[in-house]
Amino acid sequence: MAPLETVSPHKDVFFSPDYHDLIGLIYDAINNKEGFFPFLQRFIEVFDGHSACFAVYDLKAEVVAGSWTVNIPEHALAFYSEHVAHRDALVEAAMEVYEQGEMRFVASNLDIENVDEVRVRTRVGEFMASFGANDAAGAIAFRNENYLNFFSIQRSIDQPPFSREQLAVFDRLLPHLNRGVSLYTEMTSLAAKAYAPERLVLDNLQRGILICDANFRVVFRNAMAERLLAEHPDISVSDQALLLFGNEGFSQNMLACLSSAIRASIERRQVSDTVLRYQSGTHNMTITVSPLTATPGSGLADRPLGGAMIGIYDWSQRPDIDPAVLQQHFGLTATEARVAALLTHGKSLNDIAEHLNRTRETVKSHLKSAFRKTNTSRQGELVALLSASGVLT
Repeated sequence: MAPLETVSPHKDVFFSPDYHDLIGLIYDAINNKEGFFPFLQRFIEVFDGHSACFAVYDLKAEVVAGSWTVNIPEHALAFYSEHVAHRDALVEAAMEVYEQGEMRFVASNLDIENVDEVRVRTRVGEFMASFGANDAAGAIAFRNENYLNFFSIQRSIDQPPFSREQLAVFDRLLPHLNRGVSLYTEMTSLAAKAYAPERLVLDNLQRGILICDANFRVVFRNAMAERLLAEHPDISVSDQALLLFGNEGFSQNMLACLSSAIRASIERRQVSDTVLRYQSGTHNMTITVSPLTATPGSGLADRPLGGAMIGIYDWSQRPDIDPAVLQQHFGLTATEARVAALLTHGKSLNDIAEHLNRTRETVKSHLKSAFRKTNTSRQGELVALLSASGVLT
């Protein structure tokens, strides 16, 4: 049987095994622990793609709220959020088609006039080149009053450009994508309510804790988080349940970190926590981003959820951590204590290495030793321990 991208879009596609395989992966995503990632991977395999993405836009805040991606690195996502998202010509072309009542794909090489000039003017060319892509095709997969979900596939310069015949085949999948994303959104919202017992514990923690689901929406915030949000108007949760920061550059960095953590959670990969420093007025804050993971037997391991936990620490609520105190109470060496103290202030491993005039590998070695001596295993856990320890004040 002919490959799916070569068959007639109006007759033979229904009989292609690839077509039914892709539809199955769309609906499997509703209850699959990996979400839409298997579908994205299979889509680029079937259609000779380089990469693929589901981007979620918050229509009211006019920002990219999150994304599921395959073969698009974090640095490219951060660049897109900062420089391209607000004027993405392909999204604009897809929106124009959607608002005319049509549900179909558009392609950069077919539907954007003066595409080479647009690549330069909107910097989309830089974005695409940063991960080896050249042409893109996309469509509005789902939209309601709050969100827009844009699905796209990219090809490299060595791959053939998109044709109208291929887009017509893509179009046959759009009704299923629309239903699948809609059902996935509903299911994750309902499943998030099952966290009630765990929330009782989180609500009593003396640090701000927020939990985001696989759709990047805040589904829980503890009492301390509510207090911090009330005290710092530049940090807020929108009507669409998205976490927003007043500093645009920080928001873009946060989005990339959150996307990475959620994907690691869905794929059950062990990745390092991200620790960021945020300045809110005169308040120095540390933000941690950790993938939500579940172990077998925990009662959570079989839930089709991905998500991330965000910790917010306002150091104005307590004195700065003194490395000498860490040495005394945790048995850390002078260098281990300095590494731990710098980490709590949102310094990256590269920042700490530069500050201490050490290599990154040396800093990682000191951090591992600090983990062992404090009985922690992640950066977020260490920051939480040092923040909560009464001896530090």
